[in-house]
Amino acid sequence: MAEKKIVRLNNEFTNQRLNDIQTSYKKAPKRKHLGLILVAVILVMALPAINLVKSYETLQSREALKTKYEAKSASLDKKIATKKADIVKLKNPIFIEKYARAKYYYSKDGEKVFSIPDLSDGGVVKTSK
Repeated sequence: MAEKKIVRLNNEFTNQRLNDIQTSYKKAPKRKHLGLILVAVILVMALPAINLVKSYETLQSREALKTKYEAKSASLDKKIATKKADIVKLKNPIFIEKYARAKYYYSKDGEKVFSIPDLSDGGVVKTSK
């Protein structure tokens, strides 16, 4: 294949056209404020993200407190139930008699009282604090 040789004329018209073409290619869009816009966008996105992380940590701590106090509430409900059962028992005169005999070694004339370790509380359930 034959090589093409192009010779440029060195006159005013060709020089002007060459300058026009070079300046049109060299003109890039102005991005003076692009850095500031980028920093502003990062800040705008970072602030809600920080707030979201803090809210998540608060939620986790409150869920931990909730489980702790639900367990405490369950144990208190058990204590209340045993206290109510003891109140019902103490309203019965026969139980009061048995309780007095077991707890305070009360006996009628001619009765013998034997102490049994399991019944030393007289049947009233004691709850630990």
